[in-house]
Amino acid sequence: MLTMLASAFTDFFAESYKEAFGGGMSEAVQEAIDPELVDFFGLKVNPSLYSAFLGTAVILIACVVIRIFVIPKFKKQPKGLQLLLEGLVGYFDKTASPLKKQASFVGPYIATAAIFICLTTLAELLGIRPAFASINTCLAFGLSTFFVINYCGLREKGLFGRAKRYLGNPINIITDLAVPLSLSFRLFGAIMSGFIIVELVYSVIYLSFVVPAVVSVITTIFHALIQSFLFATLSAIFIGEAVE
Repeated sequence: MLTMLASAFTDFFAESYKEAFGGGMSEAVQEAIDPELVDFFGLKVNPSLYSAFLGTAVILIACVVIRIFVIPKFKKQPKGLQLLLEGLVGYFDKTASPLKKQASFVGPYIATAAIFICLTTLAELLGIRPAFASINTCLAFGLSTFFVINYCGLREKGLFGRAKRYLGNPINIITDLAVPLSLSFRLFGAIMSGFIIVELVYSVIYLSFVVPAVVSVITTIFHALIQSFLFATLSAIFIGEAVE
């Protein structure tokens, strides 16, 4: 009798372990990496597109509301929301200040990119797939920064001055072409890894009660803030190198 009970318990434990740490986890990873496409006006698209549109809409609406209802009420001694907004503007202005005449263009670009990365990553807390869990979004941002880098370089040095960089050292062609790929894949790897970690935690039955709520919030907030900061910093560095 004891032998039968022990055998039944062993089989139950093995089956539960396999369900928790075997197939469930592999399915979660597969779903995170290759999600089912969703319908978008008749087109089958990655669900990350919804997060991208949501982030864009939130930023645009916030800009309109701030411009119409908040900025006209600014006072000489800032406090509350005004203090926060001026602090953010001051931080990004300071980040772009070494770029001299490009600062007025680069500062807003870096700020918008950082805020977009942060918002669309935090969308995961609402059950929405992060925009940057799609390599297409990451490539779009990498190429956008690549365009800004070359635009600022041409504006500062002119076509001949920019060409001298490659004629004097052809290896710079490879290093510059690697910039958008570096930015894109680093961003994709960082955001996707955090997304997969959360999905794995949810797939483990023994951790599916309290732990995911804590881990997902901490992981998502951490990735949103740190990836926004890193992308903004690296963009400023690359642009700075182009105008030196």
